[in-house]
Amino acid sequence: MIFRSVKMVDNNQIDDNSREEIIELEKKRKKNYKKTYIITAAQACYYQNKDGDSMPYGGGETKAIPNINLLKGFETLAKEVDGELIILPIAGKRTTENILHEDLNNRNDIFHGSFLRLNKNIQLRDLVVPPQNVDPVTGKKNFVSMYNSSLIFGHSKQRVVPVPVFNSQLPRYIYTTGAVTQPNYNTANSKGDNAERNHVFGGLIVEVIDDVYYNIRNLRALKNGKFVDLGREYCGESTPEKIGVDSLVLGDIHWGDHDPLAIKANYEMIEHFQPERIFLHDFFNGHSINHHEKDNYLRRSREFLRGRLSLEEELKADYEEIQRMAKSVSKKTEINIVSSNHHSFLTRYINDDGWKDKDLWNAEIASYLYNRGIIAGAKMPENQIDDAALLFKEGLMRFGPLPENVHFLNVKDDYRRYGYQLAIHGDKGASGARGGNAVARSVTGGGKSITGHSHNMEIYGDTYIVGTSSRLDLPYTAGSSNAQIAANGVLYKNGTVQMISSIEGTWRVSR
Repeated sequence: MIFRSVKMVDNNQIDDNSREEIIELEKKRKKNYKKTYIITAAQACYYQNKDGDSMPYGGGETKAIPNINLLKGFETLAKEVDGELIILPIAGKRTTENILHEDLNNRNDIFHGSFLRLNKNIQLRDLVVPPQNVDPVTGKKNFVSMYNSSLIFGHSKQRVVPVPVFNSQLPRYIYTTGAVTQPNYNTANSKGDNAERNHVFGGLIVEVIDDVYYNIRNLRALKNGKFVDLGREYCGESTPEKIGVDSLVLGDIHWGDHDPLAIKANYEMIEHFQPERIFLHDFFNGHSINHHEKDNYLRRSREFLRGRLSLEEELKADYEEIQRMAKSVSKKTEINIVSSNHHSFLTRYINDDGWKDKDLWNAEIASYLYNRGIIAGAKMPENQIDDAALLFKEGLMRFGPLPENVHFLNVKDDYRRYGYQLAIHGDKGASGARGGNAVARSVTGGGKSITGHSHNMEIYGDTYIVGTSSRLDLPYTAGSSNAQIAANGVLYKNGTVQMISSIEGTWRVSR
């Protein structure tokens, strides 16, 4: 992720010499700050008794042993990117258990400070959170405003949660690392047993560009220590190998209110990862028929003058973009359009009577969709019909045939890869409630899922939420706290997931 602060400069007040001087200073500033960190955590397994001896509460040298393959893999990655490995010590099964395993003795990459500023927008903090805690960020969001920065702290779980900021500014984030050591918990009690089952091997990679910009990605490892970064699998000291991408889940598209730079990043990721499957959320934006705006006469009148209230033109633009995406990938690459809440705008609009006596410019296309909804739907059992998916598909087919690799998922569809549910948009929760955050979706998604809807990148256990591909300064965000960000989810062929955000179209540092 890249965060930036903006300082406005009037170029008309800068002469050529001054401009060149500013450019040179900017180059030097970036050169001085450019650095990459691989950050993980190590659980302790000993405490110091009254005689000053290191003692175990139970287990000792059999607990919190480094995952050697993972540790060597992090070292390989650090060497490859000319980066620095940082290991954050965290407590063992008790808070007094604060001495690391002897295999980690005398390492110069163990972090012993209280904080480390990576740049003005991201820093490490020694926040004390027991590794047994179910959600390590509970009660910690206020520290983001206290330190005026996104925060990283060590924990045996890998958690990513946004902290909203005012208007359309980029959100701050709290990140926890995951661990490079084997679990150390008291499994005789429920809390310790749960913690051991949810122990995460992994870390974070932070690419500091300068004093304001940075990229950050989660590194989720298997028990054998293998992990993937940007499509390359690391296994100990071995040379990293390219690994295939099963699925790429893009942040909600909202075509028509999309951010061109986020779309640019999406296509770069498609080209880089060559995924076998692409999942698209909220592809149809629905600005032409948005029921939330039907009584906002001022805005609707302006939108009419801008040509944005034509359902025909919106569907045509969607069709053209679907065709462009299909041409950019192999014919064997699935493009799955997930049934989403914005798609249901179509159902609501066609069932309403506004197009019959008010939006007469949409009468022809709406009557066409009404007719197709009846005829095409009559061929299917009623309990298998998803009108939102049906109407969107029929609307696109009005402009020509759809590529064979484009599929429309219904709201009842179950599509799992490596155990991850990929057919859920994320707008629906339990018993008709709203989808909620990642904690809520960890239940409704069956524990493992990659969803969209909220526009807020988030990780909680095996529940991942992608961001958005839309503009961040849309009218409905004005004057409110906002945590939206452009971010996609990558499901690799070893079953791990990596979240990759993009800011102004930038999502990685070239290697």
